[in-house]
Amino acid sequence: MKLRQALMDDFGIEVLLERGSGQRDDPFVIEPCSAAEATRTQLNLLRGLGRGRGELWRLLQAEAAPEVAPAVQRLRIETVLFTPEQIETETRAYYFDVSRVLGVPDAGVPLIEWNDSRATFSAVSQIGWLHFDGAIDNSNTLEVLDTTLMYSALGAKAAIYVYDPSDRYSEVDPSAELRDKELKTVSDQIRAIYSNAVAPWPVRITEPFALQYFLLGENLSVAGVALPGRHFLKFRLTYFDDPKMRELMEETILELARLTLMSARGVYSLRDATH
Repeated sequence: MKLRQALMDDFGIEVLLERGSGQRDDPFVIEPCSAAEATRTQLNLLRGLGRGRGELWRLLQAEAAPEVAPAVQRLRIETVLFTPEQIETETRAYYFDVSRVLGVPDAGVPLIEWNDSRATFSAVSQIGWLHFDGAIDNSNTLEVLDTTLMYSALGAKAAIYVYDPSDRYSEVDPSAELRDKELKTVSDQIRAIYSNAVAPWPVRITEPFALQYFLLGENLSVAGVALPGRHFLKFRLTYFDDPKMRELMEETILELARLTLMSARGVYSLRDATH
């Protein structure tokens, strides 16, 4: 299949597709695989198409499409394309034939891309407009939790850090004070690295995060720190500064805050795709 090979050649993205164009009358046909592998194929395909089109995208809905065929699913996405003349937004649907899949794929349930029994937070495939790229274990030991989770979208990159508090805070009760101290440390590091960093706005609280925004030339960068359990959750999100991009990334931050709060409370379900 040409599309399957093109996605592998251009982006290193593997999709388990046999044929199809994704249209209602010609759905993508997923080859025999598990439900989790089929969901991964659906999301990888959407990501590859987004990269090829040069657009941002997020999944809105995954649903059965019995009016087409008993084993066809419809995935609806929202896209944003920045052009020199304008910003184009679109809602688009792709159709998938999952008749040969073992089980029922459900892209509407977030896929876990990384988790650790020591932390409440789990990395999912999509957070707002950002998509999971990979995880790096910075500690290489079971005694210390220190992991970097990488996300990106067109024109935006983010890193989420899950790590133990340092010894200098060991006598301080986990609280907003501890979170604020850590955010100040992070902000000082940013100022030390970027001589052009300007923080024109005060610290903002979007529970469970304390947020500091920086202007870095033509980019906007956000540092956030939360303490949802025994471990810090810190993120750095940097993107080109544009009113529409600010809107999209604010939606992303709110989604990250929602996921962090809900995971800390253990009140939302995820599909484990880490194995």
